[in-house]
Amino acid sequence: MTHDVNLGVGNYAESGVTGMFYHAPAGTALPTFPGDTLGQAWTEVGAISADGITFNSNWSFEKLKNWANQTERMLPGDESGTVNAPVIDTTEESFKTIFGANNVTVTAATATHGKLISADVTATNLPDAEAYLFLLKDDDDMIMIGTTKGYISELGEVSFSSDAAITWSPTITADKWTITKDNGQKSA
Repeated sequence: MTHDVNLGVGNYAESGVTGMFYHAPAGTALPTFPGDTLGQAWTEVGAISADGITFNSNWSFEKLKNWANQTERMLPGDESGTVNAPVIDTTEESFKTIFGANNVTVTAATATHGKLISADVTATNLPDAEAYLFLLKDDDDMIMIGTTKGYISELGEVSFSSDAAITWSPTITADKWTITKDNGQKSA
């Protein structure tokens, strides 16, 4: 087995990882179906950890009540849900996705140090909206979960330990998510 310095453990191409994470400029159209060829705008962020992604729907509603305190109508909340995506690649692309391209500085390698990737992590330097896409494969079945405009709204706790890959856990919030499953059973 070869070793991939982006992961810290093994090589995701050899380990059978079946889910990948992509991003594109906000407004980029999602593929028509999960196995569709991705357009040039889509860039791979990296491999997702064995924990996989977590989708949480936010079907919250505000009750509009009449004078008798009876619910007359329900107004939907502001967002449809979130995806938590534990990324196990520590690369320039993952930093630019998680922290925002404008907040990442890359310095070329020199005779005294390797390539440096620095993120400015402050509460006011948030990443811009982007399109996000997750592709999952299980045998012939494929699932895609995506949004054409989402925001990294949170970065979970990051552990730097000696016995596990560094895992970056951004939460992506969006007004609209699309979930599509292709069972792989093609007609003649």
